[in-house]
Amino acid sequence: MIKKIMESLNLKTRITNLVQFFLAFDGVLHILEIGSAYYEKAWATLILTTFHAMIFFIAIYLIGHEFHHPKKNDNKEIERGD
Repeated sequence: MIKKIMESLNLKTRITNLVQFFLAFDGVLHILEIGSAYYEKAWATLILTTFHAMIFFIAIYLIGHEFHHPKKNDNKEIERGD
């Protein structure tokens, strides 16, 4: 019953889009944080936030928006979505 409700409301797609939006917003905040640290000449903060932002953006690049969790098919074998 819950599965039918989620499918009819298209909740999975909506939740995915919401999460992607907030990840993009977080990326913008990282860039603003780096700019702020540079403007304030807070060099230790600049180094730490730049490192953290690099990890964040590399993770987004490597995972990408096409990542799918393994699924079980009818033969009970694990299959990766394309």
